[in-house]
Amino acid sequence: MARLLRPLLVLLLVMVALPAAAKDGESRYAGLDGFLVHYKSWGKVGAPAVILIHGFTLDQSFWNHQVPALAKTHRVIALDSPGHGDSGAPQDVAYTMTLYARAVEAVAKDAGLSHAALVGHSMGLPVIHTVIRRGQLKVDRAVFVDGAILAPPADAQAQADQDKFLADMQAGLRGDDYKLVLEQFFQGFMQKMPPAEAKRVLVAVRRADHHMVASTFEHFADADVWAPVRFDVPVLGLYAKTSVDEGAKQWLDATYPRNKLVVWDDVDHFPQLERVDRVNKALLGFLK
Repeated sequence: MARLLRPLLVLLLVMVALPAAAKDGESRYAGLDGFLVHYKSWGKVGAPAVILIHGFTLDQSFWNHQVPALAKTHRVIALDSPGHGDSGAPQDVAYTMTLYARAVEAVAKDAGLSHAALVGHSMGLPVIHTVIRRGQLKVDRAVFVDGAILAPPADAQAQADQDKFLADMQAGLRGDDYKLVLEQFFQGFMQKMPPAEAKRVLVAVRRADHHMVASTFEHFADADVWAPVRFDVPVLGLYAKTSVDEGAKQWLDATYPRNKLVVWDDVDHFPQLERVDRVNKALLGFLK
Protein backbone atom coordinates (compact mmCIF):
# COMPACT_ATOMS: atom_id res chain seq x y z
CA MET A 1 0.00 0.00 0.00
CA ALA A 2 2.84 2.42 0.93
CA ARG A 3 4.44 1.77 -2.48
CA LEU A 4 1.19 2.65 -4.22
CA LEU A 5 0.63 5.82 -2.20
CA ARG A 6 4.16 7.22 -2.70
CA PRO A 7 3.66 8.38 -6.34
CA LEU A 8 0.38 10.04 -5.35
CA LEU A 9 2.13 11.88 -2.50
CA VAL A 10 4.86 13.12 -4.87
CA LEU A 11 2.22 14.32 -7.34
CA LEU A 12 0.40 16.21 -4.58
CA LEU A 13 3.62 17.89 -3.45
CA VAL A 14 4.39 19.00 -6.99
CA MET A 15 0.88 20.39 -7.36
CA VAL A 16 1.24 22.39 -4.12
CA ALA A 17 4.55 23.86 -5.34
CA LEU A 18 2.99 25.18 -8.54
CA PRO A 19 1.12 28.50 -8.62
CA ALA A 20 -2.65 28.08 -8.60
CA ALA A 21 -3.83 28.60 -12.17
CA ALA A 22 -7.58 28.34 -12.58
CA LYS A 23 -9.47 29.24 -15.72
CA ASP A 24 -10.28 32.56 -14.06
CA GLY A 25 -6.63 33.53 -13.75
CA GLU A 26 -3.33 32.57 -12.15
CA SER A 27 -3.43 33.29 -8.42
CA ARG A 28 -0.25 34.55 -6.76
CA TYR A 29 0.91 36.42 -3.65
CA ALA A 30 3.41 39.23 -3.21
CA GLY A 31 5.00 40.00 0.14
CA LEU A 32 4.69 43.37 1.85
CA ASP A 33 5.84 44.20 5.40
CA GLY A 34 5.36 40.64 6.60
CA PHE A 35 1.91 40.00 5.12
CA LEU A 36 0.71 38.77 1.74
CA VAL A 37 -0.97 40.68 -1.07
CA HIS A 38 -3.07 38.45 -3.32
CA TYR A 39 -3.44 39.04 -7.03
CA LYS A 40 -4.54 37.28 -10.18
CA SER A 41 -3.16 37.58 -13.69
CA TRP A 42 -4.48 36.83 -17.16
CA GLY A 43 -3.18 37.20 -20.69
CA LYS A 44 0.23 36.79 -22.24
CA VAL A 45 3.42 37.70 -20.39
CA GLY A 46 5.13 40.44 -22.39
CA ALA A 47 1.88 42.01 -23.58
CA PRO A 48 1.19 45.59 -22.43
CA ALA A 49 0.35 45.40 -18.75
CA VAL A 50 -2.67 46.86 -16.99
CA ILE A 51 -3.23 46.65 -13.23
CA LEU A 52 -6.80 46.86 -11.93
CA ILE A 53 -7.36 48.40 -8.47
CA HIS A 54 -10.74 47.87 -6.81
CA GLY A 55 -12.63 50.21 -4.51
CA PHE A 56 -13.07 50.40 -0.75
CA THR A 57 -14.24 47.11 0.90
CA LEU A 58 -14.40 45.27 -2.45
CA ASP A 59 -11.89 42.89 -4.07
CA GLN A 60 -10.35 41.95 -7.41
CA SER A 61 -13.43 39.98 -8.51
CA PHE A 62 -15.31 43.24 -9.10
CA TRP A 63 -13.32 43.59 -12.33
CA ASN A 64 -14.55 40.21 -13.63
CA HIS A 65 -16.57 41.84 -16.43
CA GLN A 66 -13.52 43.73 -17.70
CA VAL A 67 -10.87 41.02 -17.54
CA PRO A 68 -11.93 38.89 -20.55
CA ALA A 69 -12.04 41.90 -22.89
CA LEU A 70 -8.74 43.35 -21.67
CA ALA A 71 -6.89 40.02 -21.60
CA LYS A 72 -7.23 39.63 -25.37
CA THR A 73 -4.65 42.37 -25.90
CA HIS A 74 -3.08 42.97 -22.48
CA ARG A 75 -1.51 41.23 -19.56
CA VAL A 76 -4.13 41.92 -16.90
CA ILE A 77 -3.39 41.95 -13.18
CA ALA A 78 -6.05 42.51 -10.52
CA LEU A 79 -5.06 42.66 -6.88
CA ASP A 80 -6.81 42.41 -3.55
CA SER A 81 -5.68 45.50 -1.67
CA PRO A 82 -4.40 45.01 1.90
CA GLY A 83 -7.25 44.12 4.23
CA HIS A 84 -9.47 43.14 1.30
CA GLY A 85 -10.30 39.84 -0.42
CA ASP A 86 -7.64 37.17 0.03
CA SER A 87 -4.87 39.57 1.05
CA GLY A 88 -3.60 39.82 4.59
CA ALA A 89 -5.35 42.19 7.00
CA PRO A 90 -2.71 43.27 9.54
CA GLN A 91 -4.20 44.83 12.65
CA ASP A 92 -1.16 46.90 13.65
CA VAL A 93 -0.82 49.15 10.59
CA ALA A 94 -2.47 52.32 9.36
CA TYR A 95 -4.41 51.76 6.13
CA THR A 96 -3.11 54.82 4.32
CA MET A 97 -3.11 55.48 0.59
CA THR A 98 0.65 54.95 0.78
CA LEU A 99 0.14 51.42 2.13
CA TYR A 100 -2.28 50.66 -0.71
CA ALA A 101 0.11 52.18 -3.27
CA ARG A 102 2.99 50.10 -1.94
CA ALA A 103 0.84 46.99 -2.38
CA VAL A 104 0.41 47.88 -6.06
CA GLU A 105 4.17 48.32 -6.35
CA ALA A 106 4.82 44.98 -4.61
CA VAL A 107 2.46 43.17 -6.97
CA ALA A 108 4.05 44.81 -10.01
CA LYS A 109 7.52 43.78 -8.79
CA ASP A 110 6.40 40.20 -8.15
CA ALA A 111 4.89 40.11 -11.65
CA GLY A 112 8.15 41.39 -13.17
CA LEU A 113 6.74 44.75 -14.28
CA SER A 114 8.65 48.03 -14.36
CA HIS A 115 5.73 49.95 -15.86
CA ALA A 116 2.00 49.49 -16.44
CA ALA A 117 -1.28 51.23 -17.07
CA LEU A 118 -3.38 51.52 -13.91
CA VAL A 119 -7.17 51.40 -13.71
CA GLY A 120 -8.81 52.27 -10.41
CA HIS A 121 -12.38 52.39 -9.17
CA SER A 122 -13.43 54.81 -6.41
CA MET A 123 -10.63 54.60 -3.81
CA GLY A 124 -8.45 53.41 -6.67
CA LEU A 125 -7.99 57.06 -7.68
CA PRO A 126 -6.07 58.21 -4.57
CA VAL A 127 -4.18 54.90 -4.65
CA ILE A 128 -3.09 55.45 -8.27
CA HIS A 129 -2.37 59.11 -7.54
CA THR A 130 -0.09 58.02 -4.70
CA VAL A 131 1.68 55.45 -6.91
CA ILE A 132 2.37 58.22 -9.44
CA ARG A 133 3.50 60.61 -6.73
CA ARG A 134 5.91 58.04 -5.26
CA GLY A 135 7.51 57.32 -8.63
CA GLN A 136 8.53 53.73 -7.83
CA LEU A 137 6.43 52.25 -10.65
CA LYS A 138 6.21 54.01 -14.01
CA VAL A 139 2.56 54.61 -14.85
CA ASP A 140 1.98 54.70 -18.61
CA ARG A 141 -1.69 55.71 -18.43
CA ALA A 142 -4.37 55.87 -15.77
CA VAL A 143 -8.13 55.40 -15.75
CA PHE A 144 -10.30 56.68 -12.91
CA VAL A 145 -13.63 54.85 -12.81
CA ASP A 146 -15.82 57.14 -10.71
CA GLY A 147 -12.68 57.91 -8.74
CA ALA A 148 -13.00 59.46 -5.28
CA ILE A 149 -11.58 62.99 -5.10
CA LEU A 150 -11.21 64.42 -1.59
CA ALA A 151 -8.91 67.33 -2.30
CA PRO A 152 -9.70 70.37 -0.11
CA PRO A 153 -12.48 72.38 -1.79
CA ALA A 154 -11.82 76.04 -2.53
CA ASP A 155 -15.23 77.02 -1.15
CA ALA A 156 -15.37 77.34 2.63
CA GLN A 157 -18.86 75.85 2.93
CA ALA A 158 -17.91 72.91 0.72
CA GLN A 159 -14.86 72.32 2.92
CA ALA A 160 -17.01 72.42 6.04
CA ASP A 161 -19.46 69.95 4.49
CA GLN A 162 -16.64 67.58 3.51
CA ASP A 163 -15.10 67.78 6.99
CA LYS A 164 -18.44 67.00 8.63
CA PHE A 165 -19.10 64.07 6.28
CA LEU A 166 -15.68 62.58 7.00
CA ALA A 167 -16.00 63.12 10.76
CA ASP A 168 -19.46 61.55 10.89
CA MET A 169 -18.34 58.54 8.81
CA GLN A 170 -15.20 58.06 10.87
CA ALA A 171 -17.18 58.10 14.10
CA GLY A 172 -19.70 55.62 12.73
CA LEU A 173 -17.06 53.28 11.35
CA ARG A 174 -15.18 53.16 14.65
CA GLY A 175 -18.30 51.87 16.44
CA ASP A 176 -19.72 48.38 16.81
CA ASP A 177 -22.36 49.08 14.16
CA TYR A 178 -19.78 49.86 11.48
CA LYS A 179 -21.26 47.30 9.08
CA LEU A 180 -24.66 48.97 9.24
CA VAL A 181 -23.02 52.37 8.62
CA LEU A 182 -21.15 50.93 5.64
CA GLU A 183 -24.23 49.27 4.18
CA GLN A 184 -26.29 52.45 4.42
CA PHE A 185 -23.42 54.40 2.85
CA PHE A 186 -23.17 52.06 -0.14
CA GLN A 187 -26.91 51.80 -0.69
CA GLY A 188 -26.91 55.52 -1.37
CA PHE A 189 -25.29 55.04 -4.76
CA MET A 190 -26.46 51.64 -5.98
CA GLN A 191 -29.86 52.54 -7.39
CA LYS A 192 -28.95 51.81 -11.02
CA MET A 193 -27.00 48.63 -10.38
CA PRO A 194 -28.31 45.21 -11.47
CA PRO A 195 -29.72 43.44 -8.37
CA ALA A 196 -27.26 40.55 -8.58
CA GLU A 197 -24.31 42.95 -8.61
CA ALA A 198 -25.78 45.00 -5.76
CA LYS A 199 -26.04 41.81 -3.72
CA ARG A 200 -22.38 41.01 -4.44
CA VAL A 201 -21.33 44.46 -3.29
CA LEU A 202 -23.26 44.18 -0.04
CA VAL A 203 -21.84 40.72 0.67
CA ALA A 204 -18.33 42.15 0.31
CA VAL A 205 -19.21 45.14 2.50
CA ARG A 206 -20.53 42.89 5.26
CA ARG A 207 -17.29 40.91 5.27
CA ALA A 208 -15.07 43.98 5.61
CA ASP A 209 -12.45 43.97 8.36
CA HIS A 210 -13.27 46.51 11.07
CA HIS A 211 -9.77 47.90 11.58
CA MET A 212 -9.20 48.25 7.84
CA VAL A 213 -12.52 50.06 7.38
CA ALA A 214 -12.02 52.56 10.21
CA SER A 215 -8.37 53.20 9.43
CA THR A 216 -8.90 53.67 5.70
CA PHE A 217 -11.61 56.28 6.19
CA GLU A 218 -9.37 58.15 8.62
CA HIS A 219 -6.75 58.49 5.88
CA PHE A 220 -8.84 59.21 2.77
CA ALA A 221 -8.26 62.95 3.03
CA ASP A 222 -4.67 62.99 4.33
CA ALA A 223 -2.96 66.23 3.35
CA ASP A 224 0.00 64.49 1.71
CA VAL A 225 -2.36 62.67 -0.68
CA TRP A 226 -4.06 65.82 -1.92
CA ALA A 227 -1.20 68.34 -1.80
CA PRO A 228 -1.12 70.31 -5.10
CA VAL A 229 0.98 68.65 -7.79
CA ARG A 230 0.93 68.25 -11.57
CA PHE A 231 1.64 65.11 -13.61
CA ASP A 232 2.04 64.54 -17.33
CA VAL A 233 0.27 61.18 -17.33
CA PRO A 234 -2.61 60.58 -19.77
CA VAL A 235 -5.80 60.03 -17.78
CA LEU A 236 -9.28 58.88 -18.70
CA GLY A 237 -12.04 59.65 -16.21
CA LEU A 238 -15.28 57.65 -16.44
CA TYR A 239 -17.80 59.21 -14.09
CA ALA A 240 -21.43 59.22 -13.08
CA LYS A 241 -22.99 62.64 -13.46
CA THR A 242 -23.89 62.60 -9.77
CA SER A 243 -20.26 61.98 -8.76
CA VAL A 244 -18.39 64.79 -10.50
CA ASP A 245 -18.84 68.45 -9.61
CA GLU A 246 -16.97 71.58 -10.63
CA GLY A 247 -14.40 71.06 -7.88
CA ALA A 248 -13.59 67.56 -9.13
CA LYS A 249 -13.21 68.83 -12.68
CA GLN A 250 -10.88 71.59 -11.51
CA TRP A 251 -8.74 69.10 -9.58
CA LEU A 252 -8.46 66.80 -12.60
CA ASP A 253 -7.51 69.67 -14.91
CA ALA A 254 -4.95 71.08 -12.49
CA THR A 255 -3.39 67.74 -11.52
CA TYR A 256 -3.67 65.78 -14.77
CA PRO A 257 -3.90 68.31 -17.62
CA ARG A 258 -3.83 65.45 -20.14
CA ASN A 259 -7.14 64.10 -18.85
CA LYS A 260 -10.24 63.22 -20.83
CA LEU A 261 -13.39 63.31 -18.73
CA VAL A 262 -16.42 61.24 -19.78
CA VAL A 263 -19.63 61.75 -17.78
CA TRP A 264 -22.68 59.48 -17.98
CA ASP A 265 -26.11 60.21 -16.50
CA ASP A 266 -27.37 56.61 -16.51
CA VAL A 267 -24.87 55.11 -14.04
CA ASP A 268 -24.21 55.33 -10.31
CA HIS A 269 -20.90 54.74 -8.57
CA PHE A 270 -20.17 51.39 -10.29
CA PRO A 271 -20.05 51.94 -14.08
CA GLN A 272 -17.97 48.79 -14.58
CA LEU A 273 -20.84 46.72 -13.15
CA GLU A 274 -23.72 48.73 -14.61
CA ARG A 275 -22.64 49.44 -18.22
CA VAL A 276 -20.13 46.70 -18.92
CA ASP A 277 -19.84 46.95 -22.70
CA ARG A 278 -19.58 50.74 -22.65
CA VAL A 279 -16.87 50.73 -20.00
CA ASN A 280 -14.92 47.98 -21.76
CA LYS A 281 -15.04 49.86 -25.05
CA ALA A 282 -13.79 53.01 -23.37
CA LEU A 283 -10.98 51.14 -21.61
CA LEU A 284 -9.82 49.36 -24.76
CA GLY A 285 -9.92 52.56 -26.79
CA PHE A 286 -7.82 54.43 -24.25
CA LEU A 287 -5.34 51.66 -23.45
CA LYS A 288 -4.56 50.58 -27.00
